Amino acid sequence: MEGLARQVRELIVASDHYRQTMAAGLRIGISESAVLGHLLHNGMQTPSVISARVGLTPASTTALLDRLAGAQLVRRRPHPHDRRSVLVELTDLGHSSIEEMYTMFALDIDAALEEADPRLRAEPALREAVTDLLGRMAAALRERSGDRRGIEEALAAARRSARS
Repeated sequence: MEGLARQVRELIVASDHYRQTMAAGLRIGISESAVLGHLLHNGMQTPSVISARVGLTPASTTALLDRLAGAQLVRRRPHPHDRRSVLVELTDLGHSSIEEMYTMFALDIDAALEEADPRLRAEPALREAVTDLLGRMAAALRERSGDRRGIEEALAAARRSARS
C-alpha cells in the first residue's frame, strides 16, 4: 500500500507541475486555468459559484475574472433571472484554448496507457477497475479536503505529540 500511496503522490506532484505549465502556456495562472476548466465542464456560472470553486474571496475572484476578460478568455453577461448578478461564460478563444489543453491531457494519458502493462489495453474489465480506483481515490481526497477542521485538529495533535 505504501508504494501505491507514493506513486499517487508522484502523480499529484506531476499533475501540479503539468497544470502550472499548461496555464503558463496561456500566460495565466493555475486559478485562472481552473476557472476555464470549470466553465468548460459546467457552463456559465455566477462569480459567487466560481469563487467557491477556486476558493477565493469575492474580491479576488473579481480581479481574476477581470484578468480573464482582459485576455478575452471569458465575458460577463447579465443574469437572466437576477438583475443584481452576472453570468460568466467562455469566449470562443477561451473555449478553444481550454479544449486544446484537455485534448493534450487526453493524448498524454493515452500515451501513458500505451506504455503501461498490455493487460490494461487488452482487458477492459481491468481498465475499468483501475478507472474506478482512480475515481474512488479522487473522492477520498475530496472528502478529506472538505474536512478542514478535522485536518487542523489531526495536525495540531501531531505537533503536540512531536513536542513531547
